[in-house]
Amino acid sequence: MTAHGATGAGAAPAPRGDAGSNARRFGVRAVLGLTAVLAGALPFLLLWLLVQGRWGPLARLDGDVAAELNARVAGSPTVVSALRLVTDAGGTGTAVWVLTLTTAFLAIRGQRRLAWFVAVTGAGLAVLVPLTKVLADRARPLVADPVVDTPSNASFPSGHAMTSLVTWGVLVLLAMPAVRRRWQPWLVAGAALLVLAVGFTRLALGVHFVTDVVAGYALGAAWLAAMTAAFRGWQHDTRSAPLPADGAHDPLGIGPAEAPHLAPRHEGPGRDRSRAALRLAVVAAALGAGLAAAGLLVTAVLGGSALVRVDLAAVRWFAGHRTATWTTVAELAGALGGTRTVVAGGIGLAVLGLAVTRRWRPAVFVAVALVGEVLLYFLVAQVVERARPDVADLTDGLPVAAAWPSGHVAAATVLYGALVVLVLRLGRSRLRWLVLAVPLLAVPAVGLSRIYVAAHHPTDVLAGVVLGTVWLLACRRVLLGDLPGPDGRRREDSGSGATDVRAGTGP
Repeated sequence: MTAHGATGAGAAPAPRGDAGSNARRFGVRAVLGLTAVLAGALPFLLLWLLVQGRWGPLARLDGDVAAELNARVAGSPTVVSALRLVTDAGGTGTAVWVLTLTTAFLAIRGQRRLAWFVAVTGAGLAVLVPLTKVLADRARPLVADPVVDTPSNASFPSGHAMTSLVTWGVLVLLAMPAVRRRWQPWLVAGAALLVLAVGFTRLALGVHFVTDVVAGYALGAAWLAAMTAAFRGWQHDTRSAPLPADGAHDPLGIGPAEAPHLAPRHEGPGRDRSRAALRLAVVAAALGAGLAAAGLLVTAVLGGSALVRVDLAAVRWFAGHRTATWTTVAELAGALGGTRTVVAGGIGLAVLGLAVTRRWRPAVFVAVALVGEVLLYFLVAQVVERARPDVADLTDGLPVAAAWPSGHVAAATVLYGALVVLVLRLGRSRLRWLVLAVPLLAVPAVGLSRIYVAAHHPTDVLAGVVLGTVWLLACRRVLLGDLPGPDGRRREDSGSGATDVRAGTGP
């Protein structure tokens, strides 16, 4: 995959048409942009006026929907958990992470104009949401059985509805020129379904009225339309060639050549991928069997030994020295190996690896390392079934008989170890070695936090480190063995040693 930029410095400018045709195109784009903005802004203003005036029919609709949905979900913790998971797709944290990652991807690829579009759109969203909430100052719904904590800010408009529409809408706009036309309706439909689902969760969780959600959609659509029109105008003013005429399939007018493609579809023949999968399967089987045997040895054979007594004594010592401050520190450290951090960090590493190398292999490496670690942890824990420490714990909802090995520690080892692998392999600065400090600080912090909250024994933590380290090194050797390094050469690992060869032009 290669970057596509503007016309080279020595190329002759492409014809731009006469002044009359340019003026007509500009006029059409201006009218369409204004229409799109008004289509979102006018409904928002109308709803705002009706809400401020407490119009009876609309107020009754808001109240009835909020009460009915709350009554239906209040008695089902599973449904509430699912709603909370979906609603996060429109949260501020998700938007910041997605838009920042997208901006970084585009900047690394040299597509700075698109990077500015994403960054400015996100920055404007961060201003519009709190500003309109302060101006409207509408109270949140009062439901009979609240299932989540009511946010402290105003209700109108729904920030989640607006944020989800703009965030996922930006990604759709960027992807449209790079996706085949037959798949574009599915792309739009999928994003629309996600945005609608986020709005529904805000109603079902009892934190917004119907008018809040609709107003959020309307204002988000207006802002996205305004930024799209502004970007197309910027494209027209700075391009030497005319913009693509097919606006329905390319709203930003960037053209398929300049679209932010990810990477080529295939890397190497199928037999190489099959061989890599087989090698990793063998490593996984051996590693899982070894850890399971060690766990059964500790639990079934050494149950009353000095090792196990010291193991439990360490947990009790930490429990006896708990304070409010240290508990807060332990919770923060534990989050470094939590599910949210690992998923977000893993996706971030994969995307940035794609951006730098223009190859799928870094993303595959991260995905296989993290997913493989989870599967190995689950299988070993099911075989060993070691009980949690017999100490008052500070956790909630953990499986009782799944202490060996520590999943948090194994995940942290893989995540931060993968960061080190990619930075050392792809970086150019001599200072890149400083990245070793990340796992050397993060992994012990996660391990100590799991002992402090009495979720694991020290030997569970050690087993987690072994699981994460061995599996990560295996994935690095199998999946990144000949990935080009910072000097443009690739190292081919073999049983007899490693040789440097000049990297080719293939994927």
